Amino acid sequence: MKNNSTLIFLVGCVLALAGPISCGQAAPEQKASYGTRVKYRAGQKIEFPDFTVEYIGERRKTLPVYPRGFLYYDFKVSKGKTEKMVSWSTGTGIIDPTDFEFDGKRYHLELRHSEKLGKLKDNELVIWQGNFRSS
Repeated sequence: MKNNSTLIFLVGCVLALAGPISCGQAAPEQKASYGTRVKYRAGQKIEFPDFTVEYIGERRKTLPVYPRGFLYYDFKVSKGKTEKMVSWSTGTGIIDPTDFEFDGKRYHLELRHSEKLGKLKDNELVIWQGNFRSS
């Protein structure tokens, strides 16, 4: 009986120590470069050279003229205390980048399809720096 109690105690200690360690690394921050495919998931921070991006989640917004609504993918862009929400949507079906400005510089966010890299997986994004479209 004493050996079983000791074994149970040791297993309990290992689980108690391993639990917080593995939970603390559930969504580690990853480093990324502009113009590269990056995997994203809710709660994970992605560090780009000029800011950090975090996927917040998706939301649907309906309008009287389009009751089916639009599905938006929301990302928080931040550096220090400065934060900005950037939302991407296919709108009525045109898959296009979302342009945004942060800290005086221009960027664009691509999901589903990249103008330069082609088709993207559902959990991939690409961020480019600068002006890439003439609009």
